[in-house]
Amino acid sequence: MSQLGCRCGERMSKTDCPSPCSLDIFYEEEVDRAVLEDPSIALHSFLSGWDEKNDCAKEYKDRPEPIDYWYCPACKRVYEVQYRPHGRWLRIYKRVRSADPGDISGWRRIYVLPDMETDRATEEDWDILLSDYLQQHNSVLYYLSPDEKIVSAVDRTTSKAKYSYILEDSWTPTSEG
Repeated sequence: MSQLGCRCGERMSKTDCPSPCSLDIFYEEEVDRAVLEDPSIALHSFLSGWDEKNDCAKEYKDRPEPIDYWYCPACKRVYEVQYRPHGRWLRIYKRVRSADPGDISGWRRIYVLPDMETDRATEEDWDILLSDYLQQHNSVLYYLSPDEKIVSAVDRTTSKAKYSYILEDSWTPTSEG
């Protein structure tokens, strides 16, 4: 049973499936690489890290260590957490009212895939392609600043920022830990 306490006092849990506290976050290049390698990759295969064509596990996140993302429904914080027993949070992002971030052309696009939404999509169509899911769920586009301290959620229709996340705290593992 996975649990994580939020700074706001809320206790988050991933025991329910789908979980309102569970997110998958991918960099644009991770998604693009997966679709380029297999244009017919199913959403469920991508999220579970499975390569159906080669019948084997496949890691789509290109990160220094395995990570997991948590979302607090109460205060809307997002936690990046080490994905291992007794792992700890690496970064905490706090949602704030958005100011116009200005020029985001140098920012990195990220995909935020809430467990509740991806579960609903696969319940409706188990074989939904990753590319089709992303086209159907693209009303809000997310961009990460080059220093990874700000995430801007941009309304696709108006191109205006809806809200932002700011890096509230971070922790870097040491060679001891």
